[in-house]
Amino acid sequence: MTSLADESALLAQLRELADQGRYREVLDRLRGLPVEALEGRTAFALLAAEAHGRQGDHAEGRRWAELALVAARARGERPTELRALNYQGAIALRGGDVDEAEQRFGDALDLAREVRDHAAQARCLNNLGIIASLRGDAETALASYQLALAAYQQAGLVRGMAETHHNIGISWRERRDYMRALQAAEQAVRLATVAGDESLVGLAFTGRAEIHLLIGDDDLAAVELERAAGAYRRVNFAAGLPEVWRLQAAVARARSDLPGALRLLRQAAELATMQASAESLAAVERDLGAALQLAGDHSGAKAARQRALTLYQRLGAKKAAQDLAALIVESS
Repeated sequence: MTSLADESALLAQLRELADQGRYREVLDRLRGLPVEALEGRTAFALLAAEAHGRQGDHAEGRRWAELALVAARARGERPTELRALNYQGAIALRGGDVDEAEQRFGDALDLAREVRDHAAQARCLNNLGIIASLRGDAETALASYQLALAAYQQAGLVRGMAETHHNIGISWRERRDYMRALQAAEQAVRLATVAGDESLVGLAFTGRAEIHLLIGDDDLAAVELERAAGAYRRVNFAAGLPEVWRLQAAVARARSDLPGALRLLRQAAELATMQASAESLAAVERDLGAALQLAGDHSGAKAARQRALTLYQRLGAKKAAQDLAALIVESS
């Protein structure tokens, strides 16, 4: 970067790549910059934090978010401080530190309300809804998501609206209201497609596929999961694949293909350990335990369920943890 114009042009290009879910390309471009340029400019540090966090490298994501936060506070850059706090929360959540995530999102929400930043308020409310959902409080999660959706609509952010509809679908799914869940998931797919963010398209298709699985439409779920995998691969977003493979394993089980399900789940567990969120890894290990139990590998099943239990306990997912603990005792 030799001038302010060059820097602004590069920043615009990187933000466009991030908006398309092309986080690996963002990191490749950032690695070509001098370290002092990255550390000295909060906008680049924030992009590095987001890209590393989305790709599953939580330690690097946390480091860049902290750098951005310190620099923003030193310079009095309130909007950047807000984004850094939100990224710290998001990275903590993906890594399984729910208490830290809740603290960061709460701090960010207070600041967002103080400076009247509707987009930032929406992000915080959406993330706080995710935490409520993890803890098994679908009603509080839905209330938070509805507030987030209204704020995203006010800010005109289609990507945020898509992600929130996806989360609303999860909450209705958890309440076994599959009609409303499907309506929300269809909105998520539509808006993610409009936004042109392939990683978000993959997420939306995955969410809709899971609902189809629950209502017994395995064939449609299989088609949607292939679409999700394709979207993730187009932008080299490997962190989304473990969830796709977990659900493809459920399709395989429904078709009485237990060896295929086990292969997919082991593949998912290996990648999720390196790149996916703690919640995604917990779900993979839980399903792996169930498949191993069916295959007659009781010790392997118990070990997988114990790994899932530890993760759910870290995440504060009490109901999921209780259900798993009961299964471990029952199969012992």
